[in-house]
Amino acid sequence: MKLSEEMKIAKQAARKAGKILMDMYGSVDVSYKPDGTIVTEADRRSERTIKELIEREFPDYSILGEEFGFDRKDSEYMWVIDPLDGTTNYMIKNPFFNVSIGLFRGEDVILGVVYYPFQDEMFYAKKGKGAYLNGKRIKVSDEKDIKKAVLTFCHKSDPESVEMMARIFREFKMINPKVRQIGAAALEMSYVACGRIESFLMINLNLWDIAAGSVIVRESGGRVTDFNNREFNANSRNVLASNGYLHREILEIINQ
Repeated sequence: MKLSEEMKIAKQAARKAGKILMDMYGSVDVSYKPDGTIVTEADRRSERTIKELIEREFPDYSILGEEFGFDRKDSEYMWVIDPLDGTTNYMIKNPFFNVSIGLFRGEDVILGVVYYPFQDEMFYAKKGKGAYLNGKRIKVSDEKDIKKAVLTFCHKSDPESVEMMARIFREFKMINPKVRQIGAAALEMSYVACGRIESFLMINLNLWDIAAGSVIVRESGGRVTDFNNREFNANSRNVLASNGYLHREILEIINQ
């Protein structure tokens, strides 16, 4: 499967959405969804732009978007869109946010694009074809010492997820002070892929949070599994992305 046209359109859509986010940066009104999560008009405009472009080029593919829900089609292919990953960062003018677009075939992620507009960085990968940043091949770090690694995390706001993460955070901090909650899952996974950090974990995920990032990490030589060390797929609820060298050790900490 070449996926050349899908990649071309995903990149175009991500860049257009990124421009919207930059144009609206610092001037958007914030509202709240029923579950308490933040949403802005920038989220909605970004997703609408991505969806319109993708629907025009691939009318038979299903689309799952964070803001507008699931548009099911009779197709084995499904686009998964996070139009503004890192909304809280965006709201407080912290520039660590991104656009994330993934493509599934069945339960398997086969393409991912993550665009970081503030630094004009485009991370992308196709299954079996490697991972890239602005046209240059990327790979995970070769750090094997967890005490020297940079570890990041994210979690939902439900009590069970918070309690689990609080326990894991304490265990990590006792080993390594370089543990961070940065607030943009797909971009953090891209940072694993290009070797800037060594791992990212997320508890009780939404599929759009990590779909694109998962294939980028895998194609850069890293690993992406659930907390039981099963390979990530569309049904996974927790995720660990790492450079591979530290994967088992981190899983042991998570599950102790």
